Amino acid sequence: MAAAGNGRKSPGPRRKSYSEIVLAGLAASPGIAIGQAFVLAQDHPQVPERSIEPQDVPAEITRFHESLETTRRQLLDIIENLKPRLSEQTSRIFDAHLLMLDDVMAVEQTESLIRTKMFCAEKAFSSAIGNITAALKNHTKDNYLRERLDDIRDVERRVLANMLGSEDTSRISLEREAIIVAHDLTPSQTAQFDRRFILGCGTDVGGTTSHTAILSRSLEIPAVVGLERITPLVKTGDEIILDGYAGRVIINPLPGTVERYKGLEKKCHAMESRLDQLRHLPARTLDGRSVELSANIEFPEETPSVVSHGAKGVGLFRTEFLYLTRDYLPSEEEQYRSYAEVARALHPDPVIIRTLDAGADKFHSLLQISPDPNPFLGVRAIRICLKRPDIFRTQLRALLRATVFGNVKILLPLVTTLEELKKALAFIRRVRRELEREGVPVGERVEVGIMIEVPSAALMATEFMRFADFVSIGTNDLIQYVLAADRGNERVAHLYQPLNPAVIRLIKHVVDAGNAAGKWVGVCGEMAGYPHTALLLLGLGVQELSTSPSVIPRIKKVIRSVSYEEARALAERALSYSSASRIRELLMQKVEEIDKSIVGLYDK
Repeated sequence: MAAAGNGRKSPGPRRKSYSEIVLAGLAASPGIAIGQAFVLAQDHPQVPERSIEPQDVPAEITRFHESLETTRRQLLDIIENLKPRLSEQTSRIFDAHLLMLDDVMAVEQTESLIRTKMFCAEKAFSSAIGNITAALKNHTKDNYLRERLDDIRDVERRVLANMLGSEDTSRISLEREAIIVAHDLTPSQTAQFDRRFILGCGTDVGGTTSHTAILSRSLEIPAVVGLERITPLVKTGDEIILDGYAGRVIINPLPGTVERYKGLEKKCHAMESRLDQLRHLPARTLDGRSVELSANIEFPEETPSVVSHGAKGVGLFRTEFLYLTRDYLPSEEEQYRSYAEVARALHPDPVIIRTLDAGADKFHSLLQISPDPNPFLGVRAIRICLKRPDIFRTQLRALLRATVFGNVKILLPLVTTLEELKKALAFIRRVRRELEREGVPVGERVEVGIMIEVPSAALMATEFMRFADFVSIGTNDLIQYVLAADRGNERVAHLYQPLNPAVIRLIKHVVDAGNAAGKWVGVCGEMAGYPHTALLLLGLGVQELSTSPSVIPRIKKVIRSVSYEEARALAERALSYSSASRIRELLMQKVEEIDKSIVGLYDK
């Protein structure tokens, strides 16, 4: 295995010990990879400490600007080369890098340090960037800012390399297949992966909303991030297994583990090929009950995947992607184009667009609000939209304009009280009237639904049904709030139980309220994406399930293999149990009867 650029082998002998080590991280991009690791060493150019003479100042400043210009050309080349593989939206990650080259603060500070401190250009630029990143580090609880730090470091490395005359640090060139292991990967590195040889990638740091994670999903490269200590434990050439479904990496797997994962990989391929035959068939039970099976998406370019996996429209279109790739708020026109693109592509199937679900640990700096001491119980989602009518109005104008291109519905996240819902509905009516006064066409009837994510909304479902056209249960947050267990906290992970009887009974209460009011109830949380929980939701009477496009065929297989009466009887039994483990056993047994290969994927 050979590499160019920064893709060099890490020093040190290959480990001879074969004790199996299992690391848990965050599942950033689905898929299984089995192969040899290729460890990327940390690569930050060595910054010279030299000082310059006063007469050298103009030449150093010129050299600095020449390196900025070289970097700009390199980034434009990357964007051009990526066009066939990535959408305009995803490629915009590099627009942010281009903007950083024009950052007035960085440029002025660098020039000032050259003039006043007699620093050489490399040292001056590195110092200026160091000052900027130090200021941002004070906000490291903010995911958005952490990701901006990654972008700044990516640009810094490239500019320094150009000043130092080093080779392109972004290119990782392999001669045979490997799983990339790194402390972190820059967006440039991820974007330039050669898909022929990159089996997957695992990193010490990173989150599922980082640019690297987004690019991995767009390029369909299995990825696990946030593994914390994979780089000190792995050497180039070590055998590893990367499980992008479970967010797990196994180092030096035992022969039995390798065989198990190879078997699982084959089963996945075989199962997907077999289930592909269901693509154009309806999600209908054996006794004729139809379920709306739709997809959760984050980007407009996922619409082909929605169609190819047989989903009927989009049950949850997350709009936060518009805020991820920039340090300014997206315009109405830009949002309108994205929403209209999806609506047009999927017409006449429904597209349910969720209004901005910011807050908690997302986008504080962009929204110019202070982080909450307890962010998940603080100002987030609809609470932010009602506090920032400027942001809400812009998004609603874009959204309502897009309704003329398809079956677009509006979904309001984290509604907790009736007063919030009434205020939001009144706001939507005002924005609609505003557009109509301007002569801007809007869909004749636009349904507005709410996400049921907190116990208060679930318990008051009957009252909410009087005002909402539909509800979609966000099970991830609902479970978290019902059981008071942060789903990202491994110390209370055992308490985060989707099949806890309290959760199931609450869902049943919401479904019954919907039936009584003649309103449909859907589920767009993770429970909709697992065959055994989807089976339970079907039996509880949920009419719509929305999940990742890639798992749609498995859920459709389950729905088409049972009668509604059978599913309803299972749900009744589940409701009578008082233990999550007993309920799980009951459901998994049924799924195993339907298709053993499906159970194998989820029960490893």
